[in-house]
Parts: sequence; C-alpha cells; structure tokens
Amino acid sequence: MTGLETWVLGAGGQARETRQLIAAAGADVAGRRLDLVALLGAEDEDRLDGRSGALVLGVGFPALRSTLMGRYAGTARFVFPTLVHPRADVCEDAAMGAGVVVSSGCVVTTNVAIGEGTVLNPRAGVGHDTRLGRCCVVNPGANISGTVTIGDGVLVGSGATILQGLSIGDGATVGAGAVVTHDVPPGATVVGVPARAVHPAADDRGGPR
Repeated sequence: MTGLETWVLGAGGQARETRQLIAAAGADVAGRRLDLVALLGAEDEDRLDGRSGALVLGVGFPALRSTLMGRYAGTARFVFPTLVHPRADVCEDAAMGAGVVVSSGCVVTTNVAIGEGTVLNPRAGVGHDTRLGRCCVVNPGANISGTVTIGDGVLVGSGATILQGLSIGDGATVGAGAVVTHDVPPGATVVGVPARAVHPAADDRGGPR
C-alpha cells in the first residue's frame, strides 16, 4: 500500500501533539496510509507549492484554523483527513467533518455533529445531540453537556463546563475553568463561575454593546 504524503500545518506544541496522534491513529485515506513529511510553520508553507497529499491542522487558534482551512480545502490537490485517537471513545453515530481531530481520552457520545477543522484536545467531553461548528478548538478537560449548540470558530478553554441546552455564538471564547450557565452571544469572552462576559460581543451595527 503506497503512502499519502502528509503535512502538518503548524510548528508549535499543538503540531507536535498532532504528529504523535497521526502515528497513534494509524489513519488512512481511501486505503492509503498517512506518511508524515514535516511540520510546516508560516515561513515554510511555500514547500507545499506543486505538491499534493494530506494536510492536518496543527494550530490551536480558531481564526488561524479557519484561515488555513479556507486556503487549502478548496484545492483538488489536498485532502483533510479526520483523525481519531485510538484511546478516544467516540459513538459510532457521531458525524465528523473533514479535518476534525479527536485526541486521546476524549468522549463523544450519541448523535453529535462536529464541523470541519474542529479539534478536541485530550480528555474533552461532548454530550449527546451537541452540534459544534467549523474550526473550533476545545481544550483539554473541557466538558460540553448535551444538546449544546456551538458556532464556528469558538474557543473553549481547559477545564471549562458548558451546561446542557445552551448556545455559544460564532467566534466566542469560554475561559479556562469557566462554568457557562447562560447562552453566550457571538464574539463574547466569558470567564468565571458562573461565567460572565469580560469582552462584550459587537451589536448589529458593529459597535460594542
């Protein structure tokens, strides 16, 4: 079986963890194993010129994940494999888009949908009937309860808890250790127990609320 040339976009800690996950997952695309070539920092992206293969996002910032996904996902030369660590517990009916990364110790229960480019870092939990948008980053130990709706480009900090049935708007940030008990509007940053806004979302006119 011939391998598929595979590049990790990123050169920091998230990229190194992703490299280890690729090795542990033993993943393949259409019967071709992923053969890692290199980790690529921003200054190295020109090495992709004229190449084809698999790309894996190894960055921990939602906005940058979205930028990279948009830059390369529309080209016929590259695929974004979905990676699930063998020590993750993912229900068989979970729906995962291209480029999703599920790390070691994660638990994803029934009828969950995860948008393209989203990463679940180690030991994150996602409850039943939850919807996560594209290019989100859920950091280690975060717990997302059932029937939660999370928009695109959301960052959920380490150890945060989002209670059942809530909605987190596009581009919001949930601070580390926060306990979210109310809906979070787009673009807001919430911290604390219970979580309160420290950076208000923009209103419909583009100004602060």
